[in-house]
Amino acid sequence: MNSTANAKEAEIKRFETYIKQDPKNALLWTNLGDLYHQSGRWEEAIACYEKCLMFDEGNMIARSRLSNVLISQHRFDEAEQIIQGIMAQTGEDSALLHNLGLTLFYQRKFDEAQAAFQKAREMGIHTPNNLAYMVYALHKKNDTAQALELAQTWLQESPGEKTEGYISMLEMDHGDMDAAKIRAQHLLQQHPENPDANVVMGTWHMEQQQVSQAVTHFQQVVQSEPNNPRGWQGLGLAYMHQQDFPKAIEALNKANDAMAGYPTNHLIIGWAKLANQDAVGAEQAFRKAIEIDHNFGEAHGGLASALVFQNRLDEARGEIKKAMGLSPKGFGAVYAQSISMQLRGKGEQGTKMLAKLLEQKPLPRSKPMIEYIQDYLKSQGHASTPRDLDKK
Repeated sequence: MNSTANAKEAEIKRFETYIKQDPKNALLWTNLGDLYHQSGRWEEAIACYEKCLMFDEGNMIARSRLSNVLISQHRFDEAEQIIQGIMAQTGEDSALLHNLGLTLFYQRKFDEAQAAFQKAREMGIHTPNNLAYMVYALHKKNDTAQALELAQTWLQESPGEKTEGYISMLEMDHGDMDAAKIRAQHLLQQHPENPDANVVMGTWHMEQQQVSQAVTHFQQVVQSEPNNPRGWQGLGLAYMHQQDFPKAIEALNKANDAMAGYPTNHLIIGWAKLANQDAVGAEQAFRKAIEIDHNFGEAHGGLASALVFQNRLDEARGEIKKAMGLSPKGFGAVYAQSISMQLRGKGEQGTKMLAKLLEQKPLPRSKPMIEYIQDYLKSQGHASTPRDLDKK
């Protein structure tokens, strides 16, 4: 235990002694709760704030601090309710509005989150991350143009490698890969471990079919941030390019662990499993994507492909119809149609096609399947990657 931790522990023990002498002192319970929260002892912190509220039910400071612990625990819906209750009684406050924005952001209520962050800024919030989260919320809403405009103010107020790195990724998601690449390359010269800049360069190398260089960048991303979903997703796609499907599936599963509840990851896992000649596993992955989003046309198309390779053609035709209705130009449905016409129940030919799945072109003169998947991931990346609350 280092000196800072020792000092914090000594302070906790001191307040625990005070409370034994004065167990109904609401202020002491609040102060001890703050110390527990700072030390990561969240359940003990919650117990302190609840004890304080037993003696002083109207103590809004204790309620606010309780919501802070719930945010730390990622119990965002509960924290939101507490903050809304406080503001209903005491009126709006810039710090409360910012924290409300956090609870909304991590519940994917991006319009409401942006409004809360904006109002907190208008009321004079001094939290450095307020403007950053406004940019994140706009990014999540796919409003990359407004996000980039606001990001210039963010960069002026909070210059540094994290801001520069995020902006480079935002430029890429906006479709300006040239600007993103220039910013990322310049940043990596001084900060070679910056995860967002490495995501940009990894993606650029993938576009140039320079897969080994892409792997190097994405490996740096997950080394710097082991729970970075874009790093694992990029690695998974790169390994798919290299036909190393077990490693691709492992990386994509880690991407899924890092951002659970996102159907895109299950979709790509499904294609990786199908390319690995595991049609049953692919079917399971595509069905998981559909469970999350019943109107996910690409997942219905992928499911149709998995069913075709199991010679379940009647079921496949139903999924193709759904996919075409939801996403007429989706690569999954087009591919399923193409192979169902080619196979006609020929199992041996189907195995041969699976072995070369990612190199196949669903239509004459079209792109190989891997490029369709890569393009789809690129189009969806900025909509599927939450920022880490603890890092930003």
